[in-house]
Amino acid sequence: MNNRDYEELIAWANEYTPLSTMKIQAVIFDLDNTLTHRDLSVQTFSRALFNTYKQQIDQSASSAQAEILETIRYIDHGGYPIRERMTAPTIGGSVAHALLNQLKWKKAPELDELSDYWFNQFGLNAVMMPNAIQTLDRLKNKGFKLAIISNGGHFTRHKIIEGLGIAHYFDVIMSSEKAGVSKPQAEIFHMTCQQLGIAPDHCLYVGDHPVNDYWGATQAGLDGLYLAGFHQSLAEHQPPLNKTIQTLPEILAYIKQVNA
Repeated sequence: MNNRDYEELIAWANEYTPLSTMKIQAVIFDLDNTLTHRDLSVQTFSRALFNTYKQQIDQSASSAQAEILETIRYIDHGGYPIRERMTAPTIGGSVAHALLNQLKWKKAPELDELSDYWFNQFGLNAVMMPNAIQTLDRLKNKGFKLAIISNGGHFTRHKIIEGLGIAHYFDVIMSSEKAGVSKPQAEIFHMTCQQLGIAPDHCLYVGDHPVNDYWGATQAGLDGLYLAGFHQSLAEHQPPLNKTIQTLPEILAYIKQVNA
């Protein structure tokens, strides 16, 4: 995008337009690897966990930090854990179990304590995706309704949103636990649209997973944008290029084009 196009886009974003006249009236986001960068969050959390328990760990700092990070990445698997790697119903419980068994401890914490550390601290160490706040500001100032749909526990979703400091932007925050169904099932998208008071065909969904996010949203009757870069292994499911973005600010340009 050249400077002139960017200036025109910002001018459009700052103009008042009645919501009822727009094709797209609401923007709904995935959470992990859309508003928050999952791996950078894992790295930040790993450092925090080491700093909390370093006096109880009986190995060098570099060795312990590397093992903590490798263990969490292996189990978390980018927020899409593999069943065979899980030793508990949750990622946090499985991470706690693995760390207790793999690290050398002078005085090991209880399993429940280490598991609770994940649930209470992982979200607070969440790392924002580049330009997320700028994009949310411009969408909110333009008058769009905003929502989040994220697979996972409702408490952990809210902890991440709390850690990012973005709860005030959103009219609806929907987790799969709260909905009772998960993406890509249409019901979770329809439930969110209903709570927004906006018909699905007037909602745009943005996410990083070609099936759970893009396919799920579009099959449910929403417009969709695929944020590329996190699921190259699912090449056979890649959305069309004109529905693919590389950065969050591209959402604004897409909406401007659709609403023209």
